[in-house]
Amino acid sequence: MLWKKINMLVLAMVLFPLQFLGQSYTLTELVQKALEENYQLQIARNYEQMAQNRNTYGFAGFLPSVNVTGEQVWGIQNTEQSFFTGEVRSGDNALNTRFNAMAEVDWTVFDGFSMFARKDRLGHLARLGKMETRFFIEQTITDIAHVYNQLIKEKQLLQIYRQSAEFSSFRLNLESRKRQVGAGSTLLYNQALMDFNSDSVLLSDQQMLVKELQIQINRNINEPPSYEVHPMDEHIELLGVESSDVLLERALENNMNLERAHLEEMLADADYRIQRGRQYPQVSVFGNYAFTEQTSELGFVESSLQYGGQFGIRVRFNLYDGGRERIQLRNLQLEQRNMSLDKQDTHAHLESEIARLKNRYNAYLGQKELLQESLEAARQTLSIASEQLEAGSISGFDFRQAQITALMVEVQVVELQYRIKSVEIDLYRISGDLLDKVL
Repeated sequence: MLWKKINMLVLAMVLFPLQFLGQSYTLTELVQKALEENYQLQIARNYEQMAQNRNTYGFAGFLPSVNVTGEQVWGIQNTEQSFFTGEVRSGDNALNTRFNAMAEVDWTVFDGFSMFARKDRLGHLARLGKMETRFFIEQTITDIAHVYNQLIKEKQLLQIYRQSAEFSSFRLNLESRKRQVGAGSTLLYNQALMDFNSDSVLLSDQQMLVKELQIQINRNINEPPSYEVHPMDEHIELLGVESSDVLLERALENNMNLERAHLEEMLADADYRIQRGRQYPQVSVFGNYAFTEQTSELGFVESSLQYGGQFGIRVRFNLYDGGRERIQLRNLQLEQRNMSLDKQDTHAHLESEIARLKNRYNAYLGQKELLQESLEAARQTLSIASEQLEAGSISGFDFRQAQITALMVEVQVVELQYRIKSVEIDLYRISGDLLDKVL
């Protein structure tokens, strides 16, 4: 019948998916491509370069400022002048010109050592910018590693669901043949049909999830959403982790959050020193050289020429500002204390997080051994149930129960493998080993 042909066509489409064009990548290749192409990473590198550009002695206030100014002025005036002698001078559209030029130097030679603190602060900000870039790189690698291994997991589950649909198809065809020879029932056939359709929907959802993960990876490597990305690895590889003590030791040396807390503590110290420098007098030396030439068609002086220079020392000291400087200094002392506490809190959080993840990792490894035993038993049971169903010694309902049990165990094994790998990735990042492990 026509509907049977349509059913077989749908079955073929579900059980034998189309081959998509695309490219297979290893995790290392994906990471390298993302580090070259990712827009957000390029932005982070630009911010790092901006911080490096500002880290100069001139930006910190060590060097003098030199300015050159020039001015040419033309004036047209109507003038009438009456003198005590009775003489009257008048002129229409009298032209007056004036040219000024000056070079000046201003150099702050002492500002309470604030310039040294500012230079230190710029250096800390440059290091922070570099660290932020590395932090973003690690975040990108972490995200790609998680998605890459999740894609492996989902493709494994896709294969499991496809095999389950094949068993359902086998059962449906068996019930269909029984009906044709008069040995089956409509009830058993309908149950097999509903189970097959249910497995087909599950398979379709899984195909959709795989595609969404591919789109997510494409976003990180700047490829079109329709581009097919396939993992080179077919199974998740577990590399293992060190003991909690070793992980903590490495984290204290390499962890980005701890390094950031240390830099923020040093920035708070530099801000305090800058503010404290304002309590000292500010001493500057200055000098200038000026040239002025002026002509006039009407007046006492027909032309004049002046040039020469001056220099001196300027001292500025703030005697009283309503207590604002003193209050700001106290607040910066509190900020120093806060940054110190934050660093200690980061240290405590690292120790706690490593202990938590290591405990979870060990628990998952114990579960993995139990599930491997269950998996072997479930596969053997399903194989026996298939033979018994074909021989007619068990019902379709009993076979379905064996099928569901095997499916659940298969899924649990794959899911657990991914959870173990996710904990590995998180521990690598906390301990600062992520780049070495991936690249």
